Amino acid sequence: MKIAAWTNQPASVSTSVRSCAKFVVWAILAWSMSVSAAPLPQNTPAARPADAPVEITLRPAGAPVPALKYRLMPERRQQIHGNAAIFYHRACLMLISERGSRMADSLRASGGKSIPFDDPIAKWTNVPVRDLPRDKAHELLGDRYDVILNEVEQGAIRDGCDWEFAGRNDGIWVPLPEMDELRNLARLVSIKARVAILDGKPDEAMHWIETGLTMSRHVAQGPYLILALIGVSIDSLMLDCLLDLVQAPGTPSLYWALADRPRPFIDPSPAYEGERYTLERELPELKILDDHVWSDDEARRFADALQRKVDSFMGSQGPMAAGSEETLGSFERRFRIATMAARLYPQASRALIEQGWPDAKVRAMPVLQVACLYSYSEYGKLRDEMYKWLNVPYRDSFDELTKAMERLVNGSSENPILGFFGELTPSLNTARMSLVRLERQFDALQAIEAIRLYAHSHQGTLPPNLEAITEAPVPIDLATGKPFEYKVSGETATLSGPNLPGALDHPRFRIDYRLKLAR
Repeated sequence: MKIAAWTNQPASVSTSVRSCAKFVVWAILAWSMSVSAAPLPQNTPAARPADAPVEITLRPAGAPVPALKYRLMPERRQQIHGNAAIFYHRACLMLISERGSRMADSLRASGGKSIPFDDPIAKWTNVPVRDLPRDKAHELLGDRYDVILNEVEQGAIRDGCDWEFAGRNDGIWVPLPEMDELRNLARLVSIKARVAILDGKPDEAMHWIETGLTMSRHVAQGPYLILALIGVSIDSLMLDCLLDLVQAPGTPSLYWALADRPRPFIDPSPAYEGERYTLERELPELKILDDHVWSDDEARRFADALQRKVDSFMGSQGPMAAGSEETLGSFERRFRIATMAARLYPQASRALIEQGWPDAKVRAMPVLQVACLYSYSEYGKLRDEMYKWLNVPYRDSFDELTKAMERLVNGSSENPILGFFGELTPSLNTARMSLVRLERQFDALQAIEAIRLYAHSHQGTLPPNLEAITEAPVPIDLATGKPFEYKVSGETATLSGPNLPGALDHPRFRIDYRLKLAR
């Protein structure tokens, strides 16, 4: 599998990455990092080098009055009862239609020649805000995109979002075509916010940032980690807009808006719970493993179902229909499963009897039932050893969760049936890494806003250290459990934090801000 290729595929391809649960979180992680680091077209001002610190112009500012004038989420009294997913779906359809119309216009303007389609929204997302062509952006947004943005706004003020994934039997093959378009909607929202920043309208900019952040939380409400990670990728766009806004002249400190945010901003609990039982959704036959002694026909049906899942999963070709002979004949499939089960049977039968199963009942079971019952029991133990760490702080649990996942891999080498069960377990630490990175960025921005409060109270000077800030508490670094690293040199300062444990060697997993007082 080529991770980089996934991020540029059409919906029919990119939404199928759930077929490889071990890799999907890396695909979305790459996706979220590409939001601000995609290659720019020629003749476009280049963004900062990837390994350079983020340069921030620090303008002293006090809190707004009232202190919670700005919020990152709508207040409950502003919300309307309803399902936001309906409005986002509608916006996605309208965006697809608009893109088709623009491509048709481009084709007509070129006299029917095939030329690359110029998508200014994707291009403008990557340029520094000062280089955004404000007049062109106003013309484009007001002319053709306002009606789409209105649907996004309507979704963001709904009090709930239900993507209706509950009760589906698709498992890892559930289609998610709308999720590809939601990233494009987020780009559109970010351009709207950045134009408002250029216009000197902080209230309007905050409205669109709030809209995008709310959409990210709505997107994440589902039983799949991919949804939570797409929410993170949208938040990355909105955090870039917040960084632009706090540097704009006249913007009050957003410290209290950041302090008032939901924590965690993207709640992964529904996704963790959903991913925990992926195996049971993929193989509902597991529910009857210990129900009764199987007949030979039941064992054969289970063998066929299990091998079809193995074939479709390992071949990444999508689910095979019942009775399909695409990969192996039914006899060959049964023979492969039977061979694995026979090799495991002596160990499995002894283990079940030691666990308290009646000897006679174990001996009466088909070999496959015994092997799968034992493997499923072992998988349940190993799975809980992993999932029990998810609510322990990342810095305290990364190593332990890694060890727990390694124990599953090691067990799989001795038990191929357990190995297949384990393949349906996502790389949990990789997903957590992305979620922690998001929270850490929020906290770092909140720390910057605390510094702006101090500078406002001290004649425009930087605090000598973070302990000197008494205007508001400075958040700690989630990666270390300690304060962010802060150093002052004249009229500049640095706010930094080390790479996250286990993270890629990529600057987006570090905190590296260079603060310079505006003059």
